[in-house]
Amino acid sequence: MRTGQVQGVSKLRFFLYGRPVHPEFFDIYHDHRIVKNGYEADIWITGCTHVISFYRERYALVELTSNADAELPSRGMLLTMPFCGERDHQCQRGEGINYMMNFQVETMSPGVYSKTHHDLARLGSKKGLFVPFPAWMSGSLTPFTYIDYSAKPNELHIFTFHAFPQDLAVVKTQSIFELA
Repeated sequence: MRTGQVQGVSKLRFFLYGRPVHPEFFDIYHDHRIVKNGYEADIWITGCTHVISFYRERYALVELTSNADAELPSRGMLLTMPFCGERDHQCQRGEGINYMMNFQVETMSPGVYSKTHHDLARLGSKKGLFVPFPAWMSGSLTPFTYIDYSAKPNELHIFTFHAFPQDLAVVKTQSIFELA
């Protein structure tokens, strides 16, 4: 099964790879490339999920979120964990890439979720990468992915927001890729 529409937060997993992951595993709805002197990065929106590939010379570190039942390679996988609560992870690669990540699943009351959903959608329309998925609506609000980033000469900060109206939840990740 390729990645794509996530059936809900309970089906979502976080993955970290120490090598590139081929695009054939994903339905890519939007892609964005960042090129700096010391690194390159690709950001793919793959439904209410994402892939962030960070490259330094011939080395790569790839963060991705996906359905738990997606067929992904096991080779090069450094970490996998379900999305529940709040989690942190750090790693320092010998190839000169430092990585820090934090994610949290925020489940809200209907009123708070509606306001948060509208605020994030409004922000996404002004900056960053925003992709709504109206075909996946199950109520009055549209699932979406919103990714904002800050690309500095020696580091890349990524903020992702995946909206799951059916669960009244937003999955948030914050990641820093840094040249050592």
